[in-house]
Amino acid sequence: SPGSRPLSLSPALQRRSWRSPEGFLLLTAMFAGDPANQWEWHEAHRDAAKNMYRTSYTDMSHGKEVYVKSDKPSGYGGHDPAVRFDMLHRNTAFDRNLALRRVDPSRDAHPSFEMQISGLPTSTAFPCGAKKNPTAGVVPHSGSTTNPRPPWGLLKNTRLEGLNQRTMPITIRRNMSAPSLVAAGSMAANRPALEAAPGPASPSDRMKRHVALANDEARQGYFPTEAEVLAGQMGF
Repeated sequence: SPGSRPLSLSPALQRRSWRSPEGFLLLTAMFAGDPANQWEWHEAHRDAAKNMYRTSYTDMSHGKEVYVKSDKPSGYGGHDPAVRFDMLHRNTAFDRNLALRRVDPSRDAHPSFEMQISGLPTSTAFPCGAKKNPTAGVVPHSGSTTNPRPPWGLLKNTRLEGLNQRTMPITIRRNMSAPSLVAAGSMAANRPALEAAPGPASPSDRMKRHVALANDEARQGYFPTEAEVLAGQMGF
């Protein structure tokens, strides 16, 4: 009305107000902004919309984060806001506020540990970086990287053959020099079935020969009767 004090509005209200065709000053019902442009003025809505349809497979294929990571170095047991509030995506207002706290002189915030987590030397006056240790000839092998030598390889006797279906057991080789087997072999040497084939014999042929000789020696031995076994047990 005429003579009344003019209405003074704060700058924030002036941005959210408009005048009607009759000249009246009107205020919008929503002081936040226009819902049609919510992406522009509502940061929480913008962060949720950016990360709404992100999947772990898509983020993994693009080299992005797929699980909650700590912002602190290894071994830190204090409060970690990113882990405490389960912040998976690092493109929201949460990380922006943490960055602003670190540069605010009125706040006592932890510095950024990004370089330390990445493995860059940050705690020395004259960092030298990681040592470049030699790699050629460090692990001895027989000429092939799939056959390293001890203590990296298998500890085995190289003078023995590998254990497989064609290898003769070492016990049979040791019994080949037994006198009983030698005598039995000389007795059956003239038998056609046990004659050795010309040329080097295969392991299977040697096995058959030893089994046949052992069976012949067992047949030539003395087997007690049932009566003799019972008499021996009863003490007669």
